[in-house]
Amino acid sequence: MNKLFKTLISLSFAISILALPTIQASAEEVNSSISTDVYQEMKSAGMSDQDIEMLKKHNAEEIEYINSGKLKEKALKDQQTIALNSDKSDERNAAISPNASSLGTFGDILVAFNASSWGIDFGYPGHAGIVSNTNGYTIESFPADGVQYHTNDWGSRTNIYAMHVKGASSSNYTGAAGYAYTKIGKPYNWNFVNPWSEDKFYCSQLVWKAWKTQGIDVDYITIDPIVTPMEIAKSGNTSIYYSN
Repeated sequence: MNKLFKTLISLSFAISILALPTIQASAEEVNSSISTDVYQEMKSAGMSDQDIEMLKKHNAEEIEYINSGKLKEKALKDQQTIALNSDKSDERNAAISPNASSLGTFGDILVAFNASSWGIDFGYPGHAGIVSNTNGYTIESFPADGVQYHTNDWGSRTNIYAMHVKGASSSNYTGAAGYAYTKIGKPYNWNFVNPWSEDKFYCSQLVWKAWKTQGIDVDYITIDPIVTPMEIAKSGNTSIYYSN
């Protein structure tokens, strides 16, 4: 938590902390609130005004999706399915409940909907990370320092969704986490319509790309280039085994 706190404090951008399950922000409020600094970061990274409007539309729609309770419904349905089909000897099912402050095991996807961790000050409702092959750590990307190791304290956080990837083998999980590891030190990607970049990564891009290298697409809306934390949570290729 200290690492995350220091990272957020170091940002020069206004981070909106959202109190779920109710997020009191209308689409109009979201679309009218974006700082000059953040706008310039995105423009400098190559985003057009049309791209930025598309991103803001995603933001508004996903806040509405959270407020509607549909994400909680998916989580409950996924957890019921897991309970019915679970093999108790499966190492992945051993990670369903947090162990101390950590959550998940190697390659698992973690998504939070309580902070604008993309560094966009119109309150983008999500952040994503992947559990490392090294016990006790995640690999995440933040605006302040790009892709880095972080202490896995997700089990002590709130508004968290932890996911398995459907149909994935143990080697897929290792491979996805291993790919993310090779990107440690890469800078943050402010071009949210360029998830194909191998040189810069935003949070959910890193997770999506890590699993894409394993032949599994965890994006939900594949007809546009933006990959959001919400889309990963909604994907038919992810199964939410834990939420709080």
